[in-house]
Amino acid sequence: MARLGNINREELSDADKQYYDSIVGSRGSVRGPYGVLLHSPDLASRIAHTGTYVRFDLDLPESLKETIIITAAREIRNQYEFAAHARLAREAGVSESTIATIAGGKPIDSLEDDEKLLVTYAQQLIRDHKIKDEIFDAVKDKYGIKKTIDITALIGHYLLVGQILSAFEVDLAEGMSAEITD
Repeated sequence: MARLGNINREELSDADKQYYDSIVGSRGSVRGPYGVLLHSPDLASRIAHTGTYVRFDLDLPESLKETIIITAAREIRNQYEFAAHARLAREAGVSESTIATIAGGKPIDSLEDDEKLLVTYAQQLIRDHKIKDEIFDAVKDKYGIKKTIDITALIGHYLLVGQILSAFEVDLAEGMSAEITD
């Protein structure tokens, strides 16, 4: 059971309703981490702003962004974040095999080259808190410096979101099911 309930718009001050409205405007509703984060409206807005950039404005195919996000979710074992983004990954064309491989923490040899490179980059950053030169250079050479920074920020953003979900024990939403298998 979640440690905090979602905050309703009516519970916010008139000044803070703008943050709620902004999140609804960019995401369609308030759910998941934002239901918790809106207990601190200004922080919720700032995190949502960063999320809007890395999720919607980052110039990278949706399939690769979602592959990175589910990798981050899997590495911190956050079922909510994984389930939410596995659905989006499927919609973006990520194969069931790739999703299952990441969910199960299996060797990634069967992934496509771009997926394998970005999953390795994310795993090394999260697991080892550093990235081997050969992997960093491969990402930088393929995507350029700006996108490498943006990819790193995408990973960091979803680690932050996943930790919020974990700390406040946000339950899987109706219709979601746990997909991380270990």
